[in-house]
Amino acid sequence: MTPAEGNGSMDFDVVVVGGGASGVDAATEVHRRAPGASVALISPESDLFYRPWLVYLPAEAVPAADLSVPLAGIASAQGFQHIQDSVGAVHPDSGEVTLASDARRISYRQLILAPGAPADRDRIPGAAEHALFPCDRLEARELLRQLGGLTEGTVTFLLTGERIGPGLEYAGWIARAARDAGRTSFKVTVVEDGDVMDRQFGPRGADRLASIAGALGIETVRHAQVERIESDKLLLASATVGTDLVCVTSPLRGPDLGLPAELLNQHGMLRVDATLAVPEYGNVFAAGDFSDVRDLSLELPKTWMMARLQAETAARNAAAALGGGGPVPLDERKAARMAAVSMPDIGGRTLFVRNKKPLVAGSWPLRLRYRMDAKYLSRYRTEPGATRPSR
Repeated sequence: MTPAEGNGSMDFDVVVVGGGASGVDAATEVHRRAPGASVALISPESDLFYRPWLVYLPAEAVPAADLSVPLAGIASAQGFQHIQDSVGAVHPDSGEVTLASDARRISYRQLILAPGAPADRDRIPGAAEHALFPCDRLEARELLRQLGGLTEGTVTFLLTGERIGPGLEYAGWIARAARDAGRTSFKVTVVEDGDVMDRQFGPRGADRLASIAGALGIETVRHAQVERIESDKLLLASATVGTDLVCVTSPLRGPDLGLPAELLNQHGMLRVDATLAVPEYGNVFAAGDFSDVRDLSLELPKTWMMARLQAETAARNAAAALGGGGPVPLDERKAARMAAVSMPDIGGRTLFVRNKKPLVAGSWPLRLRYRMDAKYLSRYRTEPGATRPSR
């Protein structure tokens, strides 16, 4: 079915908001399951940006160009339409979204919200004024710019909030690049806010990861109580960490899509049930970082793999609804297996952690991760590119 258009509006069977991994996967999966449906993906970006590889840029382990895949080519190959714009507001009562650029309204039968979640810059006092948040794409580029002008001194990564893994990875690859370049006056520090490393990796796993980081010259400050970030230091409850540059990875917040406040949690994430549908609106689903999934026995981590699993579930349920079928819940057993595994890439070395227990350390477990990267990128690329970081 082709989209209907008239009176300045467009109608689609399924609208997906967000051009990241979960949004692109959702649009692709809807078309696969309902090939006759009209599907639109709305994203202000012109390309799919592979965020897991941002951490490799400081060491130039992956060419910057290989992080992007044009959305126009993906849309053409996967059978959906890409509308390059931001969403100004979502209107669930009328089944419409408003585009930010021209206030044009787009109607939908089913809606999948996968806009991602930007950094919450206000959760740590002083962070908005004095820190970078390199999990956000533009902030990652700013980090590269500032690192280029920092020939000596200290860069500090504060691990806090829902997504701490990239901080360890950034620190590892930056420290490795400095070591390989012989920059002995350049220092990398990692500060753990509270017990976030223990909660994700377990106490033994956290200690071993700190040891892996230490082999690259990284100082890790464990179990700190962060009070405030200033221009040249982190103020802790019992100490001060001097630094030239602070990066925070990363508390998250939901983007403002004009949704009713009662649908959102305290951090602006959209509350959904186990089928990833909004209870008040059965034709609105959420996937990825923007979702706050209730009615499960586990808390879903904000990871790339979990976002993709949610995208598959939301797409399956949206496609089924078009044909009058009922929804199915997220595969909780599969989600639990994913949530149990952590494997941060710290300068080319890792610790494979399962159920908060360290199992295998070294470089070879990363081969599994690199194979997953290559498989994902080959699905959407139309031209060859890097499939793993250079070593």
